[in-house]
Amino acid sequence: MQLTERLNLMSDSLFALTAFNEFFQNLGSWLTLPMEFFSFLWREEFIMLLLPAIYWCWDAAFGFRLSALLMFGNAVNSIFKLAFHAPRPYWINPEIQAYSAESSFGMPSGHAQNSTLLWGRLAVAIRRKWVTAVFVFIILMIGISRIYLGVHFISDVVVGWLIGAVLLWAALRLEKPIAAWLGPKSVPAQIAWALLFALLVILLGIAARLALAGWQMPVEWAANASLQAPDEPIAPFALEGIVTASGTWWGMAAGYAWYTRRFGRFDAGGDLSKRALRFSLGLIVVLILWFGLGQIFPRNEDVLSFVLRFARYALLGAWVSAGAPWVFVRLKLANGPALAKTGK
Repeated sequence: MQLTERLNLMSDSLFALTAFNEFFQNLGSWLTLPMEFFSFLWREEFIMLLLPAIYWCWDAAFGFRLSALLMFGNAVNSIFKLAFHAPRPYWINPEIQAYSAESSFGMPSGHAQNSTLLWGRLAVAIRRKWVTAVFVFIILMIGISRIYLGVHFISDVVVGWLIGAVLLWAALRLEKPIAAWLGPKSVPAQIAWALLFALLVILLGIAARLALAGWQMPVEWAANASLQAPDEPIAPFALEGIVTASGTWWGMAAGYAWYTRRFGRFDAGGDLSKRALRFSLGLIVVLILWFGLGQIFPRNEDVLSFVLRFARYALLGAWVSAGAPWVFVRLKLANGPALAKTGK
């Protein structure tokens, strides 16, 4: 079967799946706001609020493990998207309303996959039946929201859930062995291993993109997408998501290794007022690094832009795991580390 015939067959099969999108959208436009709310529960803006809150105000060690899992999951999702290079519903069916817009390929759903990691890992940590039920409901609704909003086929969502479940299962079994292997190593060695892992993930992303060098995206996809979301042009070959996740992971890992070896585990306890102050102060710097530097640094698809993006998100990760805790202790917004070294 020739490439053109295979593409036509795939498009026909996916076009049939847009019946699920139409079903949910035909339930009424009143669903748009609640579906956007559920979709927001995995957007970058929400994660930028949630992960620092967990690290600074609940449990730093768990916050680090959760952040590492989510950054890895996000990078894996970006690589899978390139590997599958599948369209989104509104790219192939003009009848599907794009209540939201995305520039990347569709399969698998990042919201479905990573919400499974996030809310599933939180459910395992909290271990309350009612909490687990609520989090499972959130995972389900996030997946449905992506179908309703017109940005994913039902197949994208189901595959995302499956990949997320497998990654969560693997993480729960590998957390302790990895920590036992990496923990005794020196801080420079831990930082170097984290950097090696981050660069390896980026290289895998580059390899996935290079594998598509001989593939031509159908012009109809971009044309249909521009009709629905003219202000959101698609850029499905972009690697910025992988660079972002890898940079954040390395920054957090480097900061966590330095801080815990130098001072011990950060104490995220304290009264509510101190936790609120920590979160507010720390978030100001997060916004400066995330939004402020984002306005200054170039966002092109070139080496310099990727290096600066990596550095920007590495700084953000290091601030969350080390810079902010160091400041909090000195401002007496957190208890001093129990294992602080005196230098004697």
